[in-house]
Amino acid sequence: MSKNSFYSIKNVIVVLLAAITLIMGIVGLLSDAFKEIKSAFSEDETVLDSDSYVEMFDVGQGDSILLYSNGKSALIDTGLKSYSDEVYKKLKDNGIKKLDLVLITHNHADHMGGIADITERIDVKNIIVPDLTKTDEQTDKMYMAIQNVNSSGGKSYTAKQGMSVKIGDFEITVLGCYCDEKDENDRSIITMAKIGKWKFLFTGDAQESAEKKLFADNINIDCDVLKVGHHGSMYSTSEEFLEKCSPQFAMISCGRGNRYSHPHDVVLMRLNDAGVQFWRTDLNGDITFSVTEKEIFVSTQK
Repeated sequence: MSKNSFYSIKNVIVVLLAAITLIMGIVGLLSDAFKEIKSAFSEDETVLDSDSYVEMFDVGQGDSILLYSNGKSALIDTGLKSYSDEVYKKLKDNGIKKLDLVLITHNHADHMGGIADITERIDVKNIIVPDLTKTDEQTDKMYMAIQNVNSSGGKSYTAKQGMSVKIGDFEITVLGCYCDEKDENDRSIITMAKIGKWKFLFTGDAQESAEKKLFADNINIDCDVLKVGHHGSMYSTSEEFLEKCSPQFAMISCGRGNRYSHPHDVVLMRLNDAGVQFWRTDLNGDITFSVTEKEIFVSTQK
């Protein structure tokens, strides 16, 4: 081998080593950059469980709503006692063997009549109830439910404004609970359930008086999905309320041919005028909102 050939091979080797070093450096930089991107994504975005959803049960002239995410579940209201079997069956159909949270919005039979039955038939880890300041048949059922939960190792809480609980990817926050209101409907616990970038607003039977208190407290009620207050009563879901919460979708729980004429035409007109797409249990049966990072999908029983 000539001296020139030796130096040529040596030069090639030097060039190859330099190239390899450069490539490894680039890979390292790309790896660090990927880590930074991944870290930023993890902080700014929530990777949602594909099975996360909110389902409004058709329980006639009453309320019962299931939230499910990452194997965790919450039930907002239980409907009338006469619907206990139906609610229990719907929970079983959804694969719910225990409830991580039951939240009762207020002390009316169409929202909590089945609470004692439900807590007897399924384990409940936590129960949140409104301030129980009066004694009647419904209050007795609430105390029975609290006893059922406590005796099985669960915990009970009285709702306080600002309290928050995580259910899978859902963060449920109490926005308002105005126990000083005279009308039981306006004493409803009002909650926001946030999951990723999506927000669901649950109003119980809150009417304009409670809505105005939210405004006075400067509470942010902007949402993507609204549970229309008081089954679509004309005394709830005011124009100002709709303007402030500006939902894209809404759901209404009401009984077929109910004697209250819920939902009222004036409320349906307000929703239409605000460009809100809505569904109602008397016409659509169970209503399900499934969520991903980018979209909300709506499906109905009918």
